[in-house]
Amino acid sequence: MKPKQFSKDYSLATTVCKIFDENKAENVLLIDVSYISNITDYFVIATANSTVHARALADKVEEGLNSAGEKVLRRDGATEKSGDSRWLVLDFGTVIVHIFTPEIREFYHLEKMWNDGKNTLNMAGVNKLIEQASSKKNAEKSESDSNKKESKVATGKVERTEDNFEQDKLQPNEK
Repeated sequence: MKPKQFSKDYSLATTVCKIFDENKAENVLLIDVSYISNITDYFVIATANSTVHARALADKVEEGLNSAGEKVLRRDGATEKSGDSRWLVLDFGTVIVHIFTPEIREFYHLEKMWNDGKNTLNMAGVNKLIEQASSKKNAEKSESDSNKKESKVATGKVERTEDNFEQDKLQPNEK
């Protein structure tokens, strides 16, 4: 089955999905809403086992994206005073992250409101999307490296590296 093609850059959204996966979030969904909403491009929705887990997931996402240079524009849900973290929202502009406890997710069923059947990926689909993008980048890099090498050979400007030096070294019986 071919992964769905999303309309806009999804790297930030897939990073959130990976953070959720690494931190044991359940039922992670990535939803492309760019063509049906002007407030954001993607929703990432996940279920936490408890309110403590929900706060920890939100903290991990915020830390992970902060280290990548992305700042949370708004964080809603639990505050230190209220402590109610059954539904947490992190707004990163192009990606809005929703973290629910199981009963709240079931009650609001946000993904049903935004899902049109063509724009949603679960974690397995997200992993395929990441793998496909990685394969494409590797193929492009390999093709680019090959073209550079051919160009250097054609112009006589081959740089000596340890790798090509070892390949070109003649064995004693070949001299």
